[in-house]
Amino acid sequence: MEKEIIKIIEEFGLALVERQHQYSRDETIDDLEHIPAIKRIAETAYQYLKTKGVSLEKSAKVKKDLINHGRELYIADWMTHFDGEDDELPDEEEARRTFNQYLKRK
Repeated sequence: MEKEIIKIIEEFGLALVERQHQYSRDETIDDLEHIPAIKRIAETAYQYLKTKGVSLEKSAKVKKDLINHGRELYIADWMTHFDGEDDELPDEEEARRTFNQYLKRK
């Protein structure tokens, strides 16, 4: 039963993260709003799993997976919006740092 709950919550969380990402791009939401929304989705999944008796370790893994998925989508989007007009190529590490900075904000 625990594995089923974890799977359902993780799949639903991934769908929410993807929807949030798409919404942020469609509505041009600022990263200051978008990235904390990803964090809230992941934290909500974590809290829900804990209330269902799932271990802290397994709950934390789901949270981490959701945040990592959000980060990957963010980086991919960052890298594809390169217009080719600047001399500099887009920097994946800069995208990662930017995501992590917004993620750490309270």
